[in-house]
Amino acid sequence: MGCFAKGCLTVLIVGFLFLAVIVGGCWYFYKKTFDNLTATGPIDVRVENPTTAQTRSAEDSRARLDEAIAGSQETTVEFTGPELNSLLARNSDWTFLRGRSRIDIANSTMTVALSAPLDSLPWPGLKGRWFNGTVRFGFAYAFGILRVDLKSAEANGNEFPSVFLPEFNASLNDSINREFRNEILKNERGSEFWNHVKSISLQGDKLVITTKPE
Repeated sequence: MGCFAKGCLTVLIVGFLFLAVIVGGCWYFYKKTFDNLTATGPIDVRVENPTTAQTRSAEDSRARLDEAIAGSQETTVEFTGPELNSLLARNSDWTFLRGRSRIDIANSTMTVALSAPLDSLPWPGLKGRWFNGTVRFGFAYAFGILRVDLKSAEANGNEFPSVFLPEFNASLNDSINREFRNEILKNERGSEFWNHVKSISLQGDKLVITTKPE
């Protein structure tokens, strides 16, 4: 099984989204109380069951991506939000996210609804707490650099102040790229994938990935 089949891209996308949510919430956590922004338990995040055509398209695109990476070839594949949800649901490494996450893509913007436990984070007061919220952002990757444009975020029904987003995006991108580089150094499977990726972008209602020879 190739890198994507084993969940490489899924792990990186979910990890990145979770990092964006938590890093984005870091500043806000200490401006508000933990109780306002976190909950004592998860919520169900409704995801429509993918159609047979969507599941087949997602698997075909995943297989083409696997082949391009394994063969060190250049190709372009596309995934819609329902297709990413289908791949995530079929990945046994992420069964705990079933009913806890949803990805939507429209107007070159990704919207992620997420219900995630916060126990593993190092900040005090998070044991037994959950992040239940939604994040909207633009996203692109090229020349080894991730670019995120956080457009809005909501945690436990509280909106992050939009007036701070432009300044916050700069520090968010610095943090994400630093953690991204550290993770690649530690993760051989992730390194295999990213060494073959030329670009990733949101275009319309699709996540578009272009590979390259290593």
